[in-house]
Amino acid sequence: MGTTIHFRTIVWGAILTLLYICTFLFIKSTLVVEFGGGINVNLKLMTTVIGLLVIVFYHIFDRPSAQTTKLSLTTDLTMVWLALILFYPFNPPVGSTSITYPGGAVGFFTLLGGLGLCILWVHFFADEIV
Repeated sequence: MGTTIHFRTIVWGAILTLLYICTFLFIKSTLVVEFGGGINVNLKLMTTVIGLLVIVFYHIFDRPSAQTTKLSLTTDLTMVWLALILFYPFNPPVGSTSITYPGGAVGFFTLLGGLGLCILWVHFFADEIV
């Protein structure tokens, strides 16, 4: 007997992930939030951490079924992986060496992540869920 999938959870997870990706794309790394007392936090880092916590807590507290949560997290991970493939500059800028620029290592682990995503999607396309 299969499990019913609730598409509301998947759609809202995808919307939250799209907003999370936009924090990487549209917030400059030079912006700083000053809390006072000498405490300064990078705005991009702060929104990244808060966005990740929102996505994690959304999936923890909105639990229609285990299969729906797994499908939603796989969809979210696929969106982040595609954004990494499309927007990360894998080629080093002019004047930097391969020792100081991690483009090759990021590319390698991106390919491994894509292999893991293929394994996750095979589970959902295996005709085991309704």
